[in-house]
Amino acid sequence: MLADLRHRVAAELEADETQEPCLRRFGIAGLVASLAVVAGAVAGGSSFISRLPGAWFFGTPGGPLGFVSASSARAPAISILAVYGGMAALCVIWWRLLRALHRHPGMSVRGVVRTICAWAVPFVLAPPLFSRDVYSYAGQGEMVTFHIDPYHYGPGVLGATRFNLLAGPLWANTPSPYGPTFLSLDGLVTRLSDHQVLVTLFLLRGLALLGVALVAVGLPTLARGAGRDPAAVLVLGVGSPLVLATLIGGAHNDALMVGLLVAGLAAWQRFGPVPGIVLCALAAGVKVPAALGIIVIGWNWAPQGARLVQRVGRTLGALGIGAATLALVSAVTGIGWGWVVTVTAPDKVSTGVTPVDAVAHVITAVLHLAGSSVPLAPVRTAVSITGVVTAVVVGTVLLWRSPQLGPIRALGMALLVLALLSPVLWAWYLTWGLILLAPVAQGVLRRVLIWLSVAESLIGVSAVLGLWRAAGHDGALPIAMVVVGVGAAILTAARAPYAHVPPRPRSAPSGRDVSVSPVVSRAPVER
Repeated sequence: MLADLRHRVAAELEADETQEPCLRRFGIAGLVASLAVVAGAVAGGSSFISRLPGAWFFGTPGGPLGFVSASSARAPAISILAVYGGMAALCVIWWRLLRALHRHPGMSVRGVVRTICAWAVPFVLAPPLFSRDVYSYAGQGEMVTFHIDPYHYGPGVLGATRFNLLAGPLWANTPSPYGPTFLSLDGLVTRLSDHQVLVTLFLLRGLALLGVALVAVGLPTLARGAGRDPAAVLVLGVGSPLVLATLIGGAHNDALMVGLLVAGLAAWQRFGPVPGIVLCALAAGVKVPAALGIIVIGWNWAPQGARLVQRVGRTLGALGIGAATLALVSAVTGIGWGWVVTVTAPDKVSTGVTPVDAVAHVITAVLHLAGSSVPLAPVRTAVSITGVVTAVVVGTVLLWRSPQLGPIRALGMALLVLALLSPVLWAWYLTWGLILLAPVAQGVLRRVLIWLSVAESLIGVSAVLGLWRAAGHDGALPIAMVVVGVGAAILTAARAPYAHVPPRPRSAPSGRDVSVSPVVSRAPVER
């Protein structure tokens, strides 16, 4: 009997391994999880979204226009559990789909895109989630339309209007850190909206969707160049809950930056270095970190085995092309170069959950145990400087070794290290490196990307501490109902992800990142 039981269990396990993923089931399960996140956020109030009148098309009360701090509002326990439970369920569903595609490569890219679109629909329709940055974008766009220099003034110069007050007082007098690419588009959407703040916000989310679409178009090209499965790479890079919740739900302009950067790398592979450099320069015109893409392309423009002088010369040439591109955009739009000075503006606040903060707290605690009364602030400043210097050193080493590591891998790792070691780490900063590494990640690196995405998907949203406070005050019945619902969603995703279809043959995996030779149809000298 035991032998029969072992044989039956082994047969069931073997059958499970040879079943192809049913994308429709994944799409429905992920859609339900996304709806839970959005519904909980809308019901949770200022801990997750802005409750000011005019902040979105629905879910905001009337009354006088004023600013309410998110930290002063306590979301109900059921809302917090819906947000975090839905996010956890979405992470499980995403991970299960990644496993299924890893076992069954060659799935339809269109089918995967439809699945990701189903997950994204609630985030597209939701109010701006977990951040008020998009309201600052709207205010800066309004300034551009009135020819007010956004590098000298903050949205507060607009006075008591929704374009200023929706963003809150923290950024009212903060100049913009964004480049001419974004601010020119920001001003354009404000003009197209006829200065209607709600329409402006929706169009700004459209810019974020455009960035994600560029990522979705470019990643398969990078995946094929590196010998990876395009469908699995799309799920890893675009279907991540971190991308859905922050780049789409939060409508951050990081989506446009990463989209142009991925498009530049894909253009480099298909058409040569110059188009790639131009697109990377446009990405740097959104946010400065994308300028690393120009440097990596320039360094790897030279052929394999090139001398240092030749690589430096090509890199300087790439920087010249990038600078000319940005100069042209600045001249045409009239935005100027002030963003070079204001690029550190986001560092005025601390998230409290960065590696820099953690190290600073540990060092301060040790010093206090040793009898020193050194406060936290100077220790954090010293650790922040050390982190930036370390990121520069690591980035330089990665650039030097990029011909061996692969340009895309080196660039993605440099951006990831830069985000992790920066004085301020917001969840969406990690998408810079996570998306770029998706086409080339395997083994330990791929597992690191997955764990980072899951961790930041949960840590990166607000009100995590409010969960315990709310659970102590609200009734136990609604909490139990949400927990049961989330558990059911997770079990559904875990138990029914496959359809009984014969497996597709697995293609032979590539052993290295062939993006080191980006232009396969040209002579070796044009790599």
